[in-house]
Amino acid sequence: MKKLLISFALLLFVLSARAQWTFQTYGEYDYARTSGSSASLALKGDYRLADNFNVGLGLQANTLGRYSLNLQYQVDLLKAKNGTLYVENRYLYRLFPNYKLQEFNALLDLGWRNRHFNFQFGLTNRYTAPIPLRKNGGMETVFEPMNVTFCVEGNLFDQQHPWNVGARISNYRDFVIERFTLFFYSVNGYYDFGNGLRLTSEFGLHPAGVLNLSAQYNGWFGNVGLVWKQ
Repeated sequence: MKKLLISFALLLFVLSARAQWTFQTYGEYDYARTSGSSASLALKGDYRLADNFNVGLGLQANTLGRYSLNLQYQVDLLKAKNGTLYVENRYLYRLFPNYKLQEFNALLDLGWRNRHFNFQFGLTNRYTAPIPLRKNGGMETVFEPMNVTFCVEGNLFDQQHPWNVGARISNYRDFVIERFTLFFYSVNGYYDFGNGLRLTSEFGLHPAGVLNLSAQYNGWFGNVGLVWKQ
């Protein structure tokens, strides 16, 4: 896993030689009654290829032996004075070596964002399979029905303000996609140091359980990170 993190960091360094890119890293602490405490490190890179087209790549490693790889792109369809209509396509791979299982997720969202708010609504598919993949499948192989995804988030100020606070409710985050009835609730904020460097933080509640299986109790998470824009 260390080699993957190093390779990803080198890729982001190469991209830094070009304009309009964003690099983010954050550490997160998580606690749930079902799984106990854990910590994770995430690395994300976003590159704007055109005024209306953005691609991103993310990697997360967890102390419980869970690893996630996220690839996504976003296309602006319509820009107006009161906001932007866009579409987002995301592919999420999650690895659970301790359970000898892996997940393949695909998500397609339609979104609307303006200076203070962002709304997204879409569909997702998930395929869970054993490690290694088997030609004839097996009891561990599950192809879930189409699921609905949504996100509603708002900020006190627009993204150009030197500091901000906001709130979010959704059924997915950067490295996990839950079922429609299982929500993430969070508050977040940032502070700009200048020169494209931003301190970020987030605190929230999430569904407790393993492999997208819900449990009676919610867990909580908190993270602190840095964003570097150029």
